[in-house]
Parts: sequence; structure tokens; C-alpha cells
Amino acid sequence: MKTLSLVLALGLATAGLKPAALAAKPEESPAPPSPSETVDRSKAPPAGPLPEVTFPDAVTETLPNGLRVFILPTHKQPMVTFRLLFKGGDFNDGSKPGLAALTANLLNKGTEQLSASEFAQKTDFLGIRVEAGSDDDALTLSASGLSRDSGAVIGFLRDAALHPAFRQEELEKEKLQMVADLTQKRKSPGDLSARLRDKLLYGEHPYGAYATPESVQSITREDIVKYRGQYFIPSNATLVVVGDVDPAAILAQVKEAFDGGLPRPIPHRDLIPRFPEIQNVTVHVVDRPGSVQSNITVAGRGVAKNHPDLPQLSVVNTLLGGGMSGRLFANLREKHGFTYGAYSNFSPKKYGGAFSATAQVRNAVTGPATQEILNELKRICAEPISEKELALQRNYLVGNFLMSVENDQRTGERLQEIDLYGLPQDFYKTYAQKLAAVTPEKAAELACKFIDPKHLYIVVVGEAREIVPQLEKFGKVTVYDMDLKPVKEAESKAGK
Repeated sequence: MKTLSLVLALGLATAGLKPAALAAKPEESPAPPSPSETVDRSKAPPAGPLPEVTFPDAVTETLPNGLRVFILPTHKQPMVTFRLLFKGGDFNDGSKPGLAALTANLLNKGTEQLSASEFAQKTDFLGIRVEAGSDDDALTLSASGLSRDSGAVIGFLRDAALHPAFRQEELEKEKLQMVADLTQKRKSPGDLSARLRDKLLYGEHPYGAYATPESVQSITREDIVKYRGQYFIPSNATLVVVGDVDPAAILAQVKEAFDGGLPRPIPHRDLIPRFPEIQNVTVHVVDRPGSVQSNITVAGRGVAKNHPDLPQLSVVNTLLGGGMSGRLFANLREKHGFTYGAYSNFSPKKYGGAFSATAQVRNAVTGPATQEILNELKRICAEPISEKELALQRNYLVGNFLMSVENDQRTGERLQEIDLYGLPQDFYKTYAQKLAAVTPEKAAELACKFIDPKHLYIVVVGEAREIVPQLEKFGKVTVYDMDLKPVKEAESKAGK
């Protein structure tokens, strides 16, 4: 076509004529410059107004027996999920760490009416998933399937929660699996570090306990039955329903399944040990013979889940070590080449929490890498924080939160978190605004308040004979075996 147009134009020109497309146009005002000519691409465009966060209001009702119910209707998919949350979780293990986890593992392994294989076959036939798990503050049991099968889904959930069989043969299978998992974790530097960190930070408090092969082997069926009887009570639980449901119809199903009995008191613990004080900086080395790398964790006291500064504190953490744009990453990886990544985090729980900065480095640079982590912990409080640097992390967190609100299951979990941790009812409705409002001055204030370089535990897992001499300058050194039992102490030369 281009060739034909050219030939036509040449022919008309030879005849002394001009094609319409080539004819002279009347004078026009100059065209405005294109956007590419006016935009300064060396500068980021100014941020627009923060989008309105539409964290939904659930249909809420408390049944006469004390069970709190949240119903969150969504219509994206023809699915429904019921999630029961029992408060306490591992916190209530008592003298047998692993009890809550073992109880949870057995909930979908058969009921009084169905064996484990029958329960699995019937749920598989309907495409229903029944899952359970526990953490420091809660034990959860969920069931999900097609919304048209909601009656069957809640039926399986009810039987798993109220009528589990806890058959001895299934208990023995789960104990063997848990022991195998724990034996494997004993070899993991990350797991060793996390356990020793919690042991140091929380002491005799339940958060400081951890399951061992011995504690799991000691758990009996009677222990599990007693645990379920004490804590699986309506007044100690919440139920969230998320999915393509009619609130009135689903509430009727919930009442039919769970509205029985009278409110019962939650077991009271007479004395809960306090967290130990962190006196100064001390070093704790887990000797892992043959390690060519060191797993470094610098840990301090964190905050509880309901602490009013937690949303803003997450901005400070992201600035320090939330990812590839954090200061720890830039220092230990980009500047010094010590590691593939260095990170930090606050891990809040109901009664307190931890702060950790972590990195894995080769043995030869364990001391220098630890020093750089400490340097960054000091710098974030001592030096001014620029608005440009802070805005990057602030906007990242706001964007992530806004996207997470689109996840209906996560929204349902957050409704239960509000109840579990005693959060303000508008906590998640105002969360993005709190993130966006953090100024450099506020960030520096929070960093100085919650990151204390003078009161820390330095936990390192690695080859002790190679790394201990590098770490003695930071404080008193205690060496542990892989069962986390102290085997040697060395006084810091620098601490005298």
C-alpha cells in the first residue's frame, strides 16, 4: 500500500497536481508539547491521595453459650470457609510442650462415628478440606468447601471439634511424625537459633518452651482429652464464616451446629512467670560442628500484638531490614558482600514479643557481620532519617496492606485477631492511615524507644571453635550443644 501511495503521489506531481494528503494546510496554532516532553522522568511523580480502605463490617452475633460468630459474605467464588479459633494454643501446653500441636494434628484423624480413613474419604468425595494447627496464642480448626454444601462442611467441622476420637493408633502415628520432624529441625540452624532466642527472651514463660522428642513421647491420650475438654469451650472460641453465603441462612446453620449448653469459665492460670530482664549484651553460641556458615540473630524485647505503636513500628522495621531495600540488606550484602540477605522483624504475640535482626554468613566474617548489624541498630536511632528513604518503605507497606484487604480469608482471620488480641474495632480500618502518617521524626522516636543496642542477645549457630574468638569482644560468651544445653562460658575481654 505504501508503494502504491508513493506511485500515485509521483503521478499527480508530474501532472502538476497535489494529492489532498499533500495539499497545503491552513495555518494552525502550534501543537502543545507531548507528555514525554514535559515530564521530568528523573523525579518520581507526587503521591496521590490514599485510597479509602474498605475493610468490611461483618455480621456479628454472640450465641447464648458464649461463642462469638463473624459472618463475612463474599460472592467471588461459590465457596465457604468456617474457621474456629480457640484461645490459648501452645500457651496452654503446661509441662508437656507439643500438646496443643498434637491435639490439633489429631482433629481431622477420625471422629466418634468415623475412622480416620472414613473421615478422609467422605470429605474428599465432597471436596471438603478440614485442617487444624496451633501457635503460641491460639489453636485453629477450619473446614472449607462449596457453598452449596455448607451444611456438610459445618457438620464435619462440628464433629472434628466436638467429637474427635483421638484413637490410640492415630495418636502413635502422629507422635512418630512429630518426633521425626523435631529430630530434623534439630539439625536446622534457623530452628536452633529461634528456639534459643525464645528461651533467652521468655525464660520460664510459656513462650519460652518448645517441644522436644521427649516431651512429645510423654503425651498420653488422657492429656489430649483433658486439653480439649478444658479449652474447646464456646466462651473460649470465635467462629468466622467467609464465602458465598446468605448471612441469615448460615447463622441458622451455625446455631444448629454449635448453640448448645451454657457459658463455661475459662481455666485460670494462677501464676504466669514474667519475662527475664535483658541486663546487657551477651553472646550465645550453638556449637554445630562442621558448619561452614554462621546463622546470626541479634534479638531484643519486642511488643505485644495490641501495642498502639505496632503499625507505625512496622515502618521502622521495614526501613531497617524488611527486604532488599532495607538498610541491613544494603550494608551486609551490597556494601560488604557478607551474605545473600539480612533482615529484621518484630514478632508480636498476645503477652509480648521479640525483635530480631538476622543474617547467614561464612564463618570467617561472623564477627564483622555481627558488628555491622549492631552498627545499623545504633545508626537508625542516632542519625536523622530522610523523608525520601522513609517514603519508599511507607508506601510499600501501605500498598501491601491495601492488596491484602482483597484476600477474603485473610480478612476473616483479622476479624478473629481483633477479638483474640483485644485490638480496637477500627484497627484495620485505620491501619493504612497510621502507616502513611509516619514522619521521619516519628520513625526516629520509635526506633530509639524499641530498639535498644545496649540490651540484646547475640545468638549464633555455627562452628564454635571458629567463631567464638570473633565474638568475645561483644560480651560474655556461652556455648551450647545442639540440645541447647550450656557447655562452656567465656568472659568477654571487652566487657571487663
